[in-house]
Amino acid sequence: MNQNKLCPVCQSEYLHHIQKCVDCGADLLLPEEQRKAQEEKKLLGDKALENGAVVREGDLDWMTELREVLVHAGIPCKLHSELNCKKGCCGDKFQLVVSPDNLDRAQQKIEEYFMAINPELLTANELIKEGKCPACGFPLATDERECPECGLSLLIIEEEQ
Repeated sequence: MNQNKLCPVCQSEYLHHIQKCVDCGADLLLPEEQRKAQEEKKLLGDKALENGAVVREGDLDWMTELREVLVHAGIPCKLHSELNCKKGCCGDKFQLVVSPDNLDRAQQKIEEYFMAINPELLTANELIKEGKCPACGFPLATDERECPECGLSLLIIEEEQ
């Protein structure tokens, strides 16, 4: 009996002779391979991290999404909740924690993921490297704080409180 294959990323189901997911390009797995892969991902995600380093901080949905990116890349990580005020008005901040040894690799994977879901940032980064405004492409001097053509602020200055 031929079993259908599953995509480990988007969970789409395919006939047994198909090798790659049409939607995301991932290698398809048989159901037993899928179960084994899910168990391995769970072990990676649940693995205790001693002296963990915070790779990102934010709301639960975004941190959960980034956690899946890291687990899919084979990087052990966990979510940690930093409870803010007890009134509920500030919201909870969650930290995505990895081992210090995996910090650089985790940051790189998150950056790659962010660029993949926001392809316009790649174009903007290329324009900036060429010394051009990322919004309009106007040539910029190296010390410009604002684009003289479109007025885009090129420098973010954070004020101390």
